[in-house]
Amino acid sequence: MGRKTWSIVLALLVALVMIASGIGHLTTPDQFVPLVPPVLPAGLVIAATGVLQIAIGLAALWPGTRKWAGLAFAALCLAYLPLHLWDFVRPDPFFASPVAATVRVVVQLLFIAAGCQLWRVADA
Repeated sequence: MGRKTWSIVLALLVALVMIASGIGHLTTPDQFVPLVPPVLPAGLVIAATGVLQIAIGLAALWPGTRKWAGLAFAALCLAYLPLHLWDFVRPDPFFASPVAATVRVVVQLLFIAAGCQLWRVADA
C-alpha cells in the first residue's frame, strides 16, 4: 500500500472513531460520566471532549489538516490512557472485567500508534 493510500486509510479511521465518539459524547453524555474523575466537572469535560473529537475527525478528512489531526488524535488518546488504566485500580471500574479493561488499553495504544503514523505519513 502506497504512502498516500495509507494516509487516507488512517485518516478515515481517525475520522470515523473521532466523529462517532464525539457524537456519542454529545448525545449520550451520561454514559461517560463514570469515566470522568470526580474532581472534574463531568458535564463540561464530556461536552468539550465531544466537540474536540468531532473537530479532530473533520480535520482528518481534509488533506491540509490531516497531519495535525493525526497528532491531535494521538495526543487525545494518550490523555485518555490514564483513565483506562485507572479502571484496573478503582473500586467501581467502568469495565468490570479485567479482560475488557485490558482490551480497552490495547485499543487505546493502537489508536495512539495510528495517530502517530498518520502524522508521519500525511502530507503537510
